[in-house]
Amino acid sequence: MRLVRTAGWWALGTFLIALALLPVARVPILGDDLHAYFETYALAHGSAWRALTFGWGQGMKAGHFNPVGQAIGALYHFGAFAFSSSTGMSPQRYHVAGGAVLLWLTVLAAAAVLVWGVRHAAASRVVERLTLPRAFALVAGVVAVSLELHPWTNDPVSTFAMAGWGSAAIGFLVLGLALRATVPGRAGWVDVLLVAVVGSIAVLYYEELTGMVAGAAAVYLLVGVRARRRGDRTGVRRVVVLALAGVVLPAVVFVLGRYLAIPSDVSNYTGTAVAFGPRGLATWWAAMVGALPGGGLPFLLSNAGGAALTLTSLALGLAMVVGLGVLAVAWRSATPLPEPAGWSWLPLVVGICVGWALTTATQAFTPKYIEEIQIPGQVYLYYSVGVVSAALLISWVVVAHARGLARLAPALLIVVGAFAMVQVPLNWQLGGISASAYTVNHQLSRVASDDNVPSAARCAAVLAFAERPWPDYYRKAVVTNAITDFQLAFGTPLCPDPEVDAKVDALVK
Repeated sequence: MRLVRTAGWWALGTFLIALALLPVARVPILGDDLHAYFETYALAHGSAWRALTFGWGQGMKAGHFNPVGQAIGALYHFGAFAFSSSTGMSPQRYHVAGGAVLLWLTVLAAAAVLVWGVRHAAASRVVERLTLPRAFALVAGVVAVSLELHPWTNDPVSTFAMAGWGSAAIGFLVLGLALRATVPGRAGWVDVLLVAVVGSIAVLYYEELTGMVAGAAAVYLLVGVRARRRGDRTGVRRVVVLALAGVVLPAVVFVLGRYLAIPSDVSNYTGTAVAFGPRGLATWWAAMVGALPGGGLPFLLSNAGGAALTLTSLALGLAMVVGLGVLAVAWRSATPLPEPAGWSWLPLVVGICVGWALTTATQAFTPKYIEEIQIPGQVYLYYSVGVVSAALLISWVVVAHARGLARLAPALLIVVGAFAMVQVPLNWQLGGISASAYTVNHQLSRVASDDNVPSAARCAAVLAFAERPWPDYYRKAVVTNAITDFQLAFGTPLCPDPEVDAKVDALVK
């Protein structure tokens, strides 16, 4: 019976995540993702190793020092074209599947944060502890109903999978390992090694993860203060060692990396330059609010012209309501969890808040995003960390105050259900807006990776894309790399029609 319950929690959480991602599946490959999809395979000449080394080198350019993230990202994009061209499967499906797996892993890491945070609060009490499957279902439910699509901004929900959800998964792993290592009674050097390795990888993966390392630092500080007040010298020494390994070492790696990176004033990239001041604070505030459930609704509703209700969008909304209802019933029927004692909840809650706030700040206080992010609903990659952080805090309230909330359950379910019936249909509509606006992206990515498509259709897709009013550099890069990729993969021209080929050449020069 216990095995059935465990499987049920996993299945329910996975179902809710899949439901939330159905609108995302409508979105074609966009922006930098489409550029990287074609560019990486072309530059690597069909070699996975060359793709990996290319990405590593890119991670030291443009004011960055994130070779690990860039290398993995390059391999991901290389794999997209290699997989699609060898199987005939749409590259959009590859991206949707990749994003789904990464979101699932992000929710799993966030659930681990919740589990280990609760064990700080309940370590000395003889009660059933919060299990990982149960926490996974809860966090998945809150994330699923909170998730927003953002077609008019740099949306990490539908694009930038490795930088968005990939970063978030690693970031919550950093925080979860810090909480795990500092649970009362733990000892040994395995935790020290884990926080050192994962923390260092995090700052080499993406700059924003310095914020999650800072969240881990807050955990160590609070646990150290608590140990010192108890007169636990062994506990204090352990926390100091953990902080040196999990915070100081990654900080040194990050600072050294910044010195090695090409300066932003040389690379002309301002996304990693620091710009403090009132405008940066306003951007940070808009970014924080935009990550809350419904935070971007005014912006999204106004741009979409409201949330159109169709049979499909209503069905998705109702399915989300039913899924959340099942989660609520299952949660109430499970063994009650203890309410936190004293200030034992501080490491978890403060760690989440510090990690969320500083991860957002790493991008909000930069010239690039000060110009691009003015109001809630305009987002960048920090949203992937922010929306899950907000979901974690809500999940913590449910765990910590389940008995009190039980009395309000009917009213809360009505509110959450009403919210879901707005957010989910809106997401479906927003996904459709992106699909309509970027049909040429879908067509080009599909025909350029499948030699079974008739040559006339391939030529039409290339010409249609080239005729769109893209920036010159973008049009040239995407079209020329698509032509190169097709030749590398299949040994024949993407468009063998000389007349169409001449028109395309004239447009991309």
